Amino acid sequence: MLVVLLAVALQVPSQDAFQIRTDIQGLYDEMAQATLQFDSPLDIDEFHSVLLTPNWTVVDDKGVRHPWSELRDKEIAELNQPRPDSIKHIIQKVSLAQNAATVTVVVETVRTITDTAGKYGRAGATHVLTEDVPYRDSWVYTDAKWRLNLREQVGSPKLWVDKPFSDTL
Repeated sequence: MLVVLLAVALQVPSQDAFQIRTDIQGLYDEMAQATLQFDSPLDIDEFHSVLLTPNWTVVDDKGVRHPWSELRDKEIAELNQPRPDSIKHIIQKVSLAQNAATVTVVVETVRTITDTAGKYGRAGATHVLTEDVPYRDSWVYTDAKWRLNLREQVGSPKLWVDKPFSDTL
């Protein structure tokens, strides 16, 4: 009987908010590192199959839904672009429901660019751009793991030029 109770307990996510927040922060950290290391469409597909639900969708700041098929093509196109220096997910709030979590998170992306057009100062100068985009993410606990089901942009991106990321929030 004890073995059955233990098996059931391991299949049900802890409702300890701190533990769930920690688990999801770990998944965000994995997402960031994986995104920085994608080399092929296969990498993108494997990532999607492990951390995102099959029907994962992004809702942009205009309320337009973008299905995985559209997002996949965009991700593949970005394989040929310069990679960000870093990506960080900063959790602002976690709300729990049965086998689900809603997370307000800011995704911070840092890039070093050469400003050939002089948009941020002298043409040809190097700048560090830090972009923060707020999202509301819906996570589901299924098959004994957390998976991201929906990402909704809930505000406009903020851009900082030559400010370290620790100064932006």
